Amino acid sequence: MADIKTILRELSVILGYILSKYDLEFTTEILNVKKYLEFIRKYCKNINECNSEIQKIEQEENLMVHKSIIGNGLNLGQILYEKLKLDGDIVWSGAQVKSKYPFDIKIGNTGISLKEASFILKNPSFSNYLNALTQPSIPFVKVHVFRSFAEKEFKLWFDYTFMKLKEIATKCKDNEKIFIYSKRGTFIKRLKDKLIFGDADNEISISMEGQINEIELNKRLGGFIFEHTFSKWIKDNLEKNDNRYNELKKTCSLKAGENLKNYIYENLNLNSREILELMQIYDENYYYGKSFGEAKIYKVPKNIECKVELTNIEVKVPSSQLNVYFTFKISNINGINDVEFRVECRYSHGQFKGIPEAKLYYTDDINHLRNLYMEIN
Repeated sequence: MADIKTILRELSVILGYILSKYDLEFTTEILNVKKYLEFIRKYCKNINECNSEIQKIEQEENLMVHKSIIGNGLNLGQILYEKLKLDGDIVWSGAQVKSKYPFDIKIGNTGISLKEASFILKNPSFSNYLNALTQPSIPFVKVHVFRSFAEKEFKLWFDYTFMKLKEIATKCKDNEKIFIYSKRGTFIKRLKDKLIFGDADNEISISMEGQINEIELNKRLGGFIFEHTFSKWIKDNLEKNDNRYNELKKTCSLKAGENLKNYIYENLNLNSREILELMQIYDENYYYGKSFGEAKIYKVPKNIECKVELTNIEVKVPSSQLNVYFTFKISNINGINDVEFRVECRYSHGQFKGIPEAKLYYTDDINHLRNLYMEIN
């Protein structure tokens, strides 16, 4: 569920559109929760389907603390009406959005996407990128970028990490807790020749004899225990203090990045439609509203209006995190533009937990979109 700030940003754009369309006067009464919701309920067709979001607003004593957010939204809503003059029912996506399109609002048949102060575009798995870039005969599913493209280096990184935990355990007494995460009630302890990972309701034993691999450890511990024991122990004990750990992680990231880059160049076979979808360009036009700073509106082109070419891949590993930069040449009605995106490959929910995420970011501020999208003046 979205937080209160996101909810108010989106609903305030709707409210600004309503005030302008029906020539209603804006007063400070809008910052009263009851008055604010009264306008929304009257003019937004599907608002009663979004009870959990509305309840978040109703829990607020008043909306004064969100005055700036609401003001920005009202301003963008007013500009949307003045420049587009759209007709039809106003529908808010809220938590109900299931469409592949990034619409936060629909007015009639026209979709509108709202962007805040974030550079992130999407958060797909790496398989989405590889399938779009190479179109293999058997599509990739759940690609683990480190395990798949730097298997040896990844094993060394994981094995060293687990060895360090066992090394500490051997110095502990029987049944002594090696690590406690009080916030989650989780712990790691030694019990004879075993490591015990658990919480108040569950304990999983892993033998200290021999070596377990990362896949099996994930399977045995499960997501919650893994994240709040092994991953949290790594964060507190190795990431800041163990140079060897960070060297192995960086080596793995560099090797995975270079092997990935070579693989893509050797198998390059772009699916332009899927590449453009990663950039949130689809088979129909819609509008993009910039709701922070200076309000702006862009018309997003259709995918059939764009020609795509991959011109560069660059691998960077600041500190130890893998970043892959993709530069595409996009040709459309606005001309020919180089657009660069950064894919951050990282464990967002704890080291070695599951499959690393691959977040797609802009590398420039949001204004570079005027080169790809068409600004409405």
